[in-house]
Amino acid sequence: MFLLNKARPLILTSLFAAFGVVGCQSTATTSTPQTDKNEDINHLISAGSAKSLASPTGLPINSELLERFDWQLVSAVSNTYDEKGELTRKPLGNFYHPDHPISASFESWPDNQYAFFSSGCNDSRAPYFLLNDNTFKVGTIISTVMGCGETGNRIESALFDLMRNSNSQLTLSLQPSQSISPTADDQTDMPRYNLLQTMATGETLIWQNEAKQIP
Repeated sequence: MFLLNKARPLILTSLFAAFGVVGCQSTATTSTPQTDKNEDINHLISAGSAKSLASPTGLPINSELLERFDWQLVSAVSNTYDEKGELTRKPLGNFYHPDHPISASFESWPDNQYAFFSSGCNDSRAPYFLLNDNTFKVGTIISTVMGCGETGNRIESALFDLMRNSNSQLTLSLQPSQSISPTADDQTDMPRYNLLQTMATGETLIWQNEAKQIP
């Protein structure tokens, strides 16, 4: 499923070289826009710095591509401006818990296209719409009602509240090659993407694709 992975450190400062992962304790301000999207995002991942995000650009996105993979959340930050117009970025702490990785997946059903969001407890789904300009709209979320514990319930509620009836902008880019050697252990035939989701409410989420798990 859009699912922060237990197997990876969740305060990501140097592991990923793509859209940008901000650790739970890093905050910063800036008012300087970046013109190179990949350079900006790579810097966020490697150094945990906060940069203004350029207007959405990137690779083509369609429902077929979204549905081809499972997507794991690797970064989630809020973005606010002070009275001087300076941008402050703060990590969304609920989305960095090692026992509650955040994921998403997508499917086309005969009646609609659905997004599935999970923090490792209840199953959920919501209709989604991907417009030609990469505007991404999510409808009402329905889910199972299993108790997830105090922490699990808090994280799941935060995830569903953010996604429910939301509007956002998607931007897709390729992750840098993991290795030059064609015989290296980290080679894969699957393209590695970074999916930046810029919410209308100001948050930015970064998802990375994984091989789709077939139930």
